[in-house]
Amino acid sequence: MKALSGVLALAAAAVLFVPAARADAAFSDQLCPEATKSVVALGTMSQTDPPQKQYDALHAATAAYDTCAQRKLGDAKTEPDLHYAYTREASFGIVEARALLALNRPADAKRVLENSKRLAQDVFDWRRSVSQNGSIIASSGTDNRPSIYHDAAADVIAAANDMLAKLAASQASSAASPAPSPHG
Repeated sequence: MKALSGVLALAAAAVLFVPAARADAAFSDQLCPEATKSVVALGTMSQTDPPQKQYDALHAATAAYDTCAQRKLGDAKTEPDLHYAYTREASFGIVEARALLALNRPADAKRVLENSKRLAQDVFDWRRSVSQNGSIIASSGTDNRPSIYHDAAADVIAAANDMLAKLAASQASSAASPAPSPHG
């Protein structure tokens, strides 16, 4: 249960990546409107909700941002749109993985963490080329300007690496534990 105590706090922290809105307005994700409902639902969760309910809400948020990312890929709007969707999906993925660990689903947690790390790495590594009029024309390894989500992606990568290392250590210690004797 301790693992879940921070899950909702981290989900709330993931909401910080949302573009600014009026303080008195309800949350609405302008870049990924399909994610609005799932993020609002996360805001209604509490630490006393059953772990499965928490996981379901977190998974809905990651799935919504994945849907948004697929749409942005089709629109060829890499920066900032696709990178925003990738960063949000990866951020919620980290929290989703923690919920999976609380549900004793380490293999699923590892898969989600690896996907989150891959998405964040794509954002972290990206560099842009800019035309004479200042519009972004393509990504390129020759321009040092990163995505505006570069720092957030770095945070996700660090969190994923930390959790993957802890998961590997936990699995190694479980494998090294002697099996109970069949004779008592």
